[in-house]
Amino acid sequence: MEVGSERNGMAVGRRNASQRLMAALRFRQLELLSTLADTGNMRATAQRLHMTTAAVSKGLKDVEALFEQTLFHRLPRGVVPTVAGTLVVQRGRVLLAEMEQLSDELASPLRPLHERLKIGATPFLAWTLLPGILADMAEGGLLPGLLLMEGRLADISRQLEAGEVDALVTMDTPSELGSLSRQGFTIERIGMEQWRVVCSPRHPLAAGQARKGAALKWADVAQEHWILPPRPTHSRMMLEQSLQDHALPALVPFIETMNAITHLQMAEQNLGLTLAAQGTLADRLRRGVLVELTMEDLPPPVAIVMVYRRSGNYRARLAALAAAAQRARSASTPVAEMSNASSKKFSARKSRA
Repeated sequence: MEVGSERNGMAVGRRNASQRLMAALRFRQLELLSTLADTGNMRATAQRLHMTTAAVSKGLKDVEALFEQTLFHRLPRGVVPTVAGTLVVQRGRVLLAEMEQLSDELASPLRPLHERLKIGATPFLAWTLLPGILADMAEGGLLPGLLLMEGRLADISRQLEAGEVDALVTMDTPSELGSLSRQGFTIERIGMEQWRVVCSPRHPLAAGQARKGAALKWADVAQEHWILPPRPTHSRMMLEQSLQDHALPALVPFIETMNAITHLQMAEQNLGLTLAAQGTLADRLRRGVLVELTMEDLPPPVAIVMVYRRSGNYRARLAALAAAAQRARSASTPVAEMSNASSKKFSARKSRA
């Protein structure tokens, strides 16, 4: 009896705490916490929200008093969310996104925002894999409209956690998904992608391999000019791991740029070698503006995944998206058949977020 009374008392206490928060907490305060987490700085937060720094400081203290928790560590160079603060910021962003969506829907009653599918994607997948998947959905009348978000994956992952994005299409690697809190999400494989070494047909290595027909060793290409993205992108880390596996030092790219299309265009102009995803190469290889260098071994294929919430209001739409992705996967040639049998295993620990 005493145990039951104690449990009832705890339940009442939780309800009272929730009611107190609902009565006192304001959306403006959640916006303050979200902005503080983004900027890590009270002065920058004050500028963004058109407040004074003193008002930001007082506002944070007021919210912490409501939650009866320290939500941000105060450090000499700024502020960092505590464990409790991270949780409050994540949940608060969901509420802020819902309120923004409600505002948009009320402002556009003829075409509510919620009718559109909101997808975040790694740029190279947005222009290679997604068009076919979306065309499949549209042909079946299952695509009500689309809001496609490309950009920094860390930002898109945060939008997914906040409910601003319905699904994320990316690579299943630490550098891509390392920052995502996986709790409550489904990660469904929708394809595989192989990375290959390519160059202009005018490159000496291309001509040499055409004559000899033998696979190149990594030592043969280690001193060449390379066109690569910066660390810690996955393709850069894959290449460096392949060199390390053959006791070769890390290289300094001749040209370093983030954009995958730029890599291919630079390679077309015979400015160096690059490591690129198979899906980005098909057209250029077919036209002969790039050629593949056959290597003694390649990094293994990487899984392409769709990440979405296990529960929510868009389950039917996401199921249609996943089904279209699986049909596209079934129709494509399995990457494993195209890969060299001697592909070496890439250490995920070498790739970081």
